[in-house]
Amino acid sequence: MDHQAAADSFSSYLEGDLPEEVKLALEQHLGTCIQCRTELAAFRQALGGLGTLRQPAPERFLPQIQRQIFLRSKGRFFGRRWMLFGRIPFEWVSLVMIIAMLVYYIAALRGAPTAVHPAP
Repeated sequence: MDHQAAADSFSSYLEGDLPEEVKLALEQHLGTCIQCRTELAAFRQALGGLGTLRQPAPERFLPQIQRQIFLRSKGRFFGRRWMLFGRIPFEWVSLVMIIAMLVYYIAALRGAPTAVHPAP
């Protein structure tokens, strides 16, 4: 087993999902390769550190982030809403424009001639 194959199987090895022959080959390689043993130890340490991240954020975390965004964006985000529905989303403006174009098209069709008459 080479270094890359060993490193690729670290996750499955720690989870116990490796087939027995691959597990034996990896353990044999780890017995002779100091580099892979060091990488496996670092991988274990990283996984152990990730397990501690499951703690909930403090209650004031989100309001502080929103305040920082408000200050840095000069009030464009998380600001007071000054309109009936707040800031108008781009999608609403697009929908209104499409409806206006449809109404114009229908009105233009009603004013267009419907039949062609031969010249006298």
